[in-house]
Amino acid sequence: MSGILDGIRVLELGGHVAAPFCAKLLADYGADVIKIEPPHSGDAARDAGPFVGDDPHPDKSIPFLYRNTNKRGITLNVATSAGGAILARLLESADVVVQNFPPGQLPAPMLEPAGLVDGYPGLIATCITPFGLTGPYRDFAATDIVVCAMSGLMYHSGDSDREPLRNALAQSFYTAGINGAVATTAALFQRLATGRGQYIDVSAVECLASHLVQAVPYYSYMGAIKGRRPVRGSGFEELMPARDGYVIPSVQGSQPWGTIADLIGLDALHDPRFASGSGRIEFGEELYELLIQGLSEWDRKPLFQASGERRLVFGMAQDAGDLYECPQLRERDFFASVTHPVAGTADYPGMGPKLSGLEYEARRPAPLLGQHNTEIYCDELGYSAQELTQLRASGTI
Repeated sequence: MSGILDGIRVLELGGHVAAPFCAKLLADYGADVIKIEPPHSGDAARDAGPFVGDDPHPDKSIPFLYRNTNKRGITLNVATSAGGAILARLLESADVVVQNFPPGQLPAPMLEPAGLVDGYPGLIATCITPFGLTGPYRDFAATDIVVCAMSGLMYHSGDSDREPLRNALAQSFYTAGINGAVATTAALFQRLATGRGQYIDVSAVECLASHLVQAVPYYSYMGAIKGRRPVRGSGFEELMPARDGYVIPSVQGSQPWGTIADLIGLDALHDPRFASGSGRIEFGEELYELLIQGLSEWDRKPLFQASGERRLVFGMAQDAGDLYECPQLRERDFFASVTHPVAGTADYPGMGPKLSGLEYEARRPAPLLGQHNTEIYCDELGYSAQELTQLRASGTI
């Protein structure tokens, strides 16, 4: 099927997570994404492990491979006069520019978002930074843990008797990339009516802070600071060890306490003291030890299946292997096989939403560094092979 964004051209500059993931989502919906990397070094994410076969090769970085599927790739030093001139030509045919350069470190003045829109009135310029383009923190750099902390999300993660927790795997910048992609498609839709583009200012901190749907209203209405999860001591709604990993026993569902006790299979759990919520809190320490004992006889998947059959809301903590073999994900064709000329073939996560008019396809693996230079510079921009050689010799591409 045709991609929903067929005919939309996106230039991606920057690197690491936020801009590449934003552009990847647009590419997944059919946009022609051209990834522009610095000559020789490329996106810094090429140096980020883990690597396929534990080989630190620039085309074997697993995070890079995932974030850059369905794109074409060129090399260009936009800081040089020649590179700036080439970028200007690329911008003439572009609908969107996505970049996440650190604050105050744009490699070329022409990439300033407001200036891009002034120079190319139909262009949508999406800029992703930790704190946004305005405000007293606009020039501050930030890592993922700093964004999680400054957003307020970290304060509300974890147990109230422990320090705040950080989500793993740079989720703040993936969230910023998702928000950037959504805002970009909205701006493309508006352009249909107005004929004009705009610049989009994406703050990673604000993207996470917008998830605090309870904490901020609590403070605004009541002046109260919502804390982390209370320690109930009853062992429910928290991770607990089973025989082969961790599960989440729950009192939610349509069945009485006796059904939970029957499921776990320990006679002592039928003690009337545990039959009410207040009793499970009052005698929480004893109940916790009994749950540890009972759950130690269960493996995660059989417990998950048995709880569902009893209309109980239990869960299990799936690791990467569980996800890969998950029958739910497999049945829904969540994974896509991608063959890369250097890294080989592997299954990648597909799209989260499913559209009836779009079948997800991994059309391209992540590009090799400068893989599409000839295709784009010669075939599309009209440079000769000799000119391409000169540009390469001068360090422009």
